[in-house]
Amino acid sequence: MIFLSVTYAKAADGKLRYNFGPLNAPNGRRRLNVLITRARQRMRVFSSIRGDDINPAASSSEGPQLLREFLRYAETGRLDSTIAKLGADADSPLERDILSELTQRGIKVVPQVGVAGYKIDLGVLDEIYPGRFLCGIECDGVAYHSSETARDRDRLRQQVLEARGWTIHRVWSTDWFKDRQGQIQRLLSLIEEARQRAHEEAAAEREVRDRVATEAAAHAEAEEQSRRQEVAAIREAALNSSPYERPVAAPYVFTPNAYHVAANFFAVPLGDLVKAVVLVVETESPIHKIDLLTRVANMWNFKAGQRIQERILTACEHVQRGKIINQRGDFYWSISSEGRCKFRSRVGTKIPGDRIAPEEYEQAIIAILSEGHTFSPTQLVNEVRSVFGFSRTGPILDEAINSAIDSLTRQGKLGEGSTGIGLRK
Repeated sequence: MIFLSVTYAKAADGKLRYNFGPLNAPNGRRRLNVLITRARQRMRVFSSIRGDDINPAASSSEGPQLLREFLRYAETGRLDSTIAKLGADADSPLERDILSELTQRGIKVVPQVGVAGYKIDLGVLDEIYPGRFLCGIECDGVAYHSSETARDRDRLRQQVLEARGWTIHRVWSTDWFKDRQGQIQRLLSLIEEARQRAHEEAAAEREVRDRVATEAAAHAEAEEQSRRQEVAAIREAALNSSPYERPVAAPYVFTPNAYHVAANFFAVPLGDLVKAVVLVVETESPIHKIDLLTRVANMWNFKAGQRIQERILTACEHVQRGKIINQRGDFYWSISSEGRCKFRSRVGTKIPGDRIAPEEYEQAIIAILSEGHTFSPTQLVNEVRSVFGFSRTGPILDEAINSAIDSLTRQGKLGEGSTGIGLRK
């Protein structure tokens, strides 16, 4: 099974430029042939244009013309081949007889219509839709006798033709010679039925196209009305909104440097470490785990190596069991500050963007948008970066801020409209 995506499309002005790339080349038809003949069971075609959007007279190359016929076949399941290869003459007396009788009765018939390597003895043209065949007529003439068996003729060949959209009617020579007038009337009746069926299908197709066009027009009108209302709302909001002023972040307060004397960090009582953890978290909450370990180790003038970190984390566990601090992800919070998170400036702190709690970013975003102002995604990221005191937006900071924007959007607090991202009312 093959999925075929035809991405040629009309330009913004509604015109098709016929820039079909390799299909315009002299061997473009070969490329198309390879593409559309490789499916074993079925093919699904997704196209930005319809077959009728391609004007065969607008391109001198055979490739676009064949693409037009293929798209029309994919849409309708019928092979209305206006480019079928025609033979010069009928190849048997029976075919010439039938051709003559039908032509005398005003039926337009073309002998030896070739499709996919097969020749249909007689193709009946639709006088209302030029170039469209109503049905095919098969005779037991040369083509019949050249087949190895009658089964090849009756079953396989006809199945192939009907699978390509043809309605096939058969005339046997014995019936024709025994009852010529009866066979003529039968063919006229079958052709009329095919004509009525084809016209009903065409009318149904027009009805569907008209309905789709009407629905599309209604949808476009509804979208335009919605756009006008949105523009009006934006104008009203702009008239009522005050000029934007950047929020001021609170200064970041470090834990006071109260150094203790200890020759060996592991000789420090666990109770002293617990007090140090509480002091740091109460002062700098929410604080990243790395910063907490560094602050506590520095109180005894030690670097936070692996073993020292493990001892400080043991102290943290004691404090958490005492319900004095809480840990969420990589950040430690004091119980008293939870729910009252404020965003703080990181100017001069050397604290990177990924060691700022997501809640701080979210509070900064809400403060920036609190007066009804909106920003594009890039503008909002830059504004948040400026509020925190960073001079530029690197990958780490960009990811952290965008993650906070996404979180607020999932919570339903932010929305994005035509003017940018803003708070939902």
